[in-house]
Amino acid sequence: MDRGDPLEGLFVRYREIEEALDRAEGRAESIQLISAITELYKALNQVEGRVAELKVRLRGLVEGNKWLSDEAAEPVAGAAPPVYSDKLGSSTFKQKGWDCIAVGDYGGAKEMLKRALELAADDLEALSTLGWAQALSHDYDDALMTYQRVLAAKPDDEQARVNLGYICLKKKIYGEAVEHLSTAIRSSTDRKAALYGHYYLGLVYLAREMFDDAETYFQKTIELGPAMSEAYFQLGRARYLAGRRADAISAWRDGIAANAFNPWAKRCSDAVRAVEAGELPPLD
Repeated sequence: MDRGDPLEGLFVRYREIEEALDRAEGRAESIQLISAITELYKALNQVEGRVAELKVRLRGLVEGNKWLSDEAAEPVAGAAPPVYSDKLGSSTFKQKGWDCIAVGDYGGAKEMLKRALELAADDLEALSTLGWAQALSHDYDDALMTYQRVLAAKPDDEQARVNLGYICLKKKIYGEAVEHLSTAIRSSTDRKAALYGHYYLGLVYLAREMFDDAETYFQKTIELGPAMSEAYFQLGRARYLAGRRADAISAWRDGIAANAFNPWAKRCSDAVRAVEAGELPPLD
């Protein structure tokens, strides 16, 4: 059966993007291709998912037929590639969950990740990702219980502890948020966990109107992630609410310079314009 290369269209699209990147002059033109790259990546994930599903069905078809000899079944009943070798393709649904999160479909993400866990109940990565999808869709009670399950199984999971601290922040359980986040940054060997642990602690202290403490944690966040424009925005916010208008403008200008194409840089710019015009900046 020869129907040509079913992936040829995807390779053609890749070559088009590659050529466009070669022609791009500067950062702005290159960034315009991000949506095309994302769409191609999503298409590849869909193909991978369908292939994995078909392999599982084909193995089941062979293994469930008593007339097929072991020799005939061997090519399809052998070990699957490692990424899909867990229980009936759990990894496929986990990847689909991540893809849904990437495009803002948190309901779809929760559905995919629950299916992954039905197939591999001990998959802590899928469980942790489910917790994040729940948090992003504001299902904070469910997310809280999910991350408690992750930490019960793996107490040293620093990213899970940081995420749990974030959820406590959103639920305004500030004492527990500080406890989880402080524990995470004290023991952290994970750069991302340290970065967001400091950032969320800054948000906790900002919410409690402890502006000096908030400023300290936002400054540490910026040391760990100099391009993190949201940290500059929140630093400016802490300074502005503390009555330090000029220092706030300085932080927001730094945020614009750190990553001009980030949406948070736009918020920094809007805040600067408002304050300089004698208006209240958008700080929510």
